[in-house]
This record gives sequence, structure tokens and C-alpha cells, in this order.
Amino acid sequence: MAAQRPLVVVDLQGQWRLDDQPSLARAMASAMAMAELGDPKSLRLGVTGGPSQARPLQGPHQSKLTKQAIKGLKARLPSLGIEWLEDQSELVAGVSEVGRCGPNRLFASPPIPLESFPRVFADFRRQLAANGPVEVEAPIGGNSGIDAAIDGASRSDGDSRSSFPFAGDELSALRHLQHFVHGSAGLRNYKQTRNGLSGVGFSSKFSVWLSIGTLSVRRIWAEVLSYQAINGEDEGSQAMQQELLWREFFIWLELANPKNFDQLGGIQGRSYEYLEDRDLFANWCHGNSGNPLIDAALKELNSTGYLSNRVRQWVASDFVHRLRLPWLWGARWFAWQLIDSTPSQNIGNWSYLAGVGADPRSFGSAGPRYFDLEKQLKIYDPRGSYLKLWS
Repeated sequence: MAAQRPLVVVDLQGQWRLDDQPSLARAMASAMAMAELGDPKSLRLGVTGGPSQARPLQGPHQSKLTKQAIKGLKARLPSLGIEWLEDQSELVAGVSEVGRCGPNRLFASPPIPLESFPRVFADFRRQLAANGPVEVEAPIGGNSGIDAAIDGASRSDGDSRSSFPFAGDELSALRHLQHFVHGSAGLRNYKQTRNGLSGVGFSSKFSVWLSIGTLSVRRIWAEVLSYQAINGEDEGSQAMQQELLWREFFIWLELANPKNFDQLGGIQGRSYEYLEDRDLFANWCHGNSGNPLIDAALKELNSTGYLSNRVRQWVASDFVHRLRLPWLWGARWFAWQLIDSTPSQNIGNWSYLAGVGADPRSFGSAGPRYFDLEKQLKIYDPRGSYLKLWS
């Protein structure tokens, strides 16, 4: 009876991709080296998808995209000689080595010591830049052979009005990345268009694939650098790098403030008056808040799992100022409904708008950031297109 080949398992930790997974790349290189040497005991390489401990229960919209991501991943494994391990007994018997993929971050370790981590983004950015241009380690493995000429990602079933009509798998993510950065004016025009309210092309949509782990943030950064090497730095590419650094800032801010990051008082420990009105909150969740714009936004959120960044800020501001409900309630509804929800980004942005987080204006005597919704609509939706779409 032939000896069983050693089994090396790589736990993807809820990151459903092959690109830029150093632990997986090392295991694949070892397996290929042994096979080329003609070793009869060549490694069996398997992956398992145990979710990361930091990933909360997903809502229905994000779960749908995650299932698409896993399905797409499974379909690609056989051609690479990788096994998908459904049978947990295999993880107990015959496993010679277990590797675990790391978090989806620009920096593997804190870029600034956590004990002195800044509480506002401007200080974070300034300290990063103190030693010259921001250096990010290059992603591992080519970009999986995606042709830059492919026009966008695969489409997914869903509401035809959705601003994110794409599938959640890795190939769709990489195709969209190539199209947005190199195959269209998406990146070049990003700063001018990112405050749009609806539609496919007004923002990058990278946050969705980042949240479900089918797109590496280091891969995005590398593609932006590639764009700048060809076209030079411009406002669009710089704005994209700024947004990726905002994402990184919230990741490390959460790790630096584990006890109060997701508390009502936030990292500031600020107290404020609010109403624990559960009936009002339930009405808000179902798009019956009493404000037509907010109700339209909740209808979009509940129907598609997506909201533009601008609309999210309006909703959070209205939740805190007009309804005076606990901001964590709104954040938890967003966490359940959003297709791009991650704890650090969701809590970081809600606490910012609630005046208890990283907003520099709220430190000291200033209160939460307030948006005049009528003024905002005149600027960003003068023809009322958004309200017509979702009312």
C-alpha cells in the first residue's frame, strides 16, 4: 500500500482569493519544487475556508456575494492542483503542515506603534510621509493572468437599479480592477466622480471585493503605481491612494483602541444625549424615517446592500442629529445590510459622523458633523434623479 502523500493545508481565513496570499504561494512553490524533482511523496496541497475570527455574521446581500466568491474559487482550484477540503476529518489526520493567510491590509505590521497611534487621519498621513513616500510591500503572485482589455466584471442577479451589479468572485474583481485603472478613465476621473450618488462608474466599487476577500488591497495599490508609472501622478490616482490609506487608518485605529472603538462614546469617550426609541429605529430601518431622502437611501440599502459614500454620510448625520438615536444602532443595521461591510470601516465612519471618533472637528467642544440635506441635494442631485430612482 502506497504511503499517503503529506498534506499541506492553507487556511484562507475568509479571504476567498488566490492572488496575493503569501502562505498559499509558499505552499504552492514547495509542492511544485517537489514534483519537479520527481519526489513520489509530492505534497498534497489543500485549502480550507474557515472564516476569520474578526469577521462577523454576514447579512443576506454580502452572504450572496460570498457564496459567489467561494464557488468561483472552487472552480479554479483543480487546474492548479489544489484540493478544496470539505471533510474536516482530513484536517485532523494526515496534515503535515498548516498555513494561515493573513489579513487584507497594506501593511503587515503597524506602520506606527499602536501605543502612540494617532487619533486623526491627518496625523496618520503626516507620520507616514515623514520618512518619504509611502512604501507598500509588493503583492505576491502576478495578477492571475487577467487581460487588461476585458471590459469589467461578471454581472450578478439582483435589483436592476443597483450601483453594484457585479459578481463577488475573484476573477470579476480582478477584471474590474484592470478595467477601472487601465481600461477606462475611471481612475483618472476618480476625484471628480467619487461623490456621485448612483450608477456603476462613479466610484471604484473596490470596497465590496475588499470586504469579502476576493481583491487584495496591495494589488490595488500596485496597479495604481503601475498607472502612475505610465501616466504620471494625477488627482484621480492620488485620491485613490488617499482612500486606501483611510481604510488602513481605520484598521489600525481599531487595533489601537480595542476597548472603546465600538462603544457609544467611541475613542473619545464622549457622552451625549440620545433617544432609545426602538419603534423609531424600526421605522427607520424599513425606510419610514419621515425624511424622503433618508427613506430613499434606506430603500436602496435594503434592496441592494449598497449606498454611495456621500449618501452614507447623509444617513449617519441625520440619524445622529434629527432622530437622535444611538449611532451604534445605525452602524449595526449598516453592518447587516451592506455588501462591503467590515467592522473597522463601518464603525470608524459611523463614529466619525457621530462626533465620537476620528473627526478632528469633534475633539474638544465641537459636536458631531452635520449635513444640511437640502443644500447637499442642490449640490449633488440638483435634478432629483436619486430621489426619483428610489422613492
